[in-house]
Amino acid sequence: MDAIGLLLALAAGFFSGLTASMGLGGGFVLLICLTGFMGVPQTEAQWINLIFFLPVAALSLVFHRKNGLLQTDQLLPPVLGGLIGAMLGVSGARLLGDANLSKLFAVFLAVIGLRELFSGFSFGKSRLKK
Repeated sequence: MDAIGLLLALAAGFFSGLTASMGLGGGFVLLICLTGFMGVPQTEAQWINLIFFLPVAALSLVFHRKNGLLQTDQLLPPVLGGLIGAMLGVSGARLLGDANLSKLFAVFLAVIGLRELFSGFSFGKSRLKK
């Protein structure tokens, strides 16, 4: 890896860790960097992203617990859903292959980006009903 590639990887890791620790899903930053700028195949970039997430999530969990931001009573349903989704997602990724998976990821990012772009500005107000 040359100096520019190293700097790009460090920047992607920094911004990915920053957004992931805020609960914003930092994997998109790392995936875009790896696939779009560093030429890593989509499936390889995704497992790198998953491995990257483990220490970031563990450290974030420690700090969120320290700050009293954990609500463990709401943990079980999303964890169960996530486990089922992970099993189906791994199978689906394997069936789709790199080219189709990259296209699906691009469509997903475009849809989410357009939704956010046209959903309006909230200026501090939550769009979620409490």
